Amino acid sequence: MKKLMGILFGLILLAMTGVGLYLTGGIFDAGMNQNIFPYFFQPNNLSERRPGVPQTAEYMGDSQFLNLLVRKYVAEYFYAAPDSENIARRTSPNGVLARMSAATVFDEWLANEGKRIQDLAADKAMRIAHVIDQIYQPHDSKYWVVNYELITWEKPNDFSIQPTVTHGTMYMDITYQMGMRTGVEMDVLHEYLENGGDPAAVFNFRVNQIIQG
Repeated sequence: MKKLMGILFGLILLAMTGVGLYLTGGIFDAGMNQNIFPYFFQPNNLSERRPGVPQTAEYMGDSQFLNLLVRKYVAEYFYAAPDSENIARRTSPNGVLARMSAATVFDEWLANEGKRIQDLAADKAMRIAHVIDQIYQPHDSKYWVVNYELITWEKPNDFSIQPTVTHGTMYMDITYQMGMRTGVEMDVLHEYLENGGDPAAVFNFRVNQIIQG
């Protein structure tokens, strides 16, 4: 009899322990109230560098798409890398900067900023450029105001030397219309992109004049 009572008491105690653990676990989870929301980080607007369906120009909106093209243009206009192939590609009349510029603007770039970039590359220096504010077009003006920042590392592989940071303003006369270039066969554009051409060059975007502020 005592043995039977001991077994029953042990079973009841085991059941009570299980119920206690269940209730404790439920109270703990309710207190935390944790929810999991999955996100995909999209580090780039180019489709091959992010998951999901590529964003269209119409989805992004006219002003945002123009802003991206201007940022791309400013980066191409100023950045420098110690790479002779990079210099040759950018100074080519088939390069992205040439395709996005009027002939006079590209020739002026070759004679001025292009020369400085070649000198920086020869000295193994590196420079990055980016737009630091939203671009805007003042009322009754044909020029877009673009503020930019340049960060230049003068000496290679020497992290004890701080980079040189400069700022400037470009006043840009831009022709822009949503969509891809007109007057060019679609097969030609497809071939250009398939051969590794920069996508920024296939849109209706052209810089007609630049005034440095």
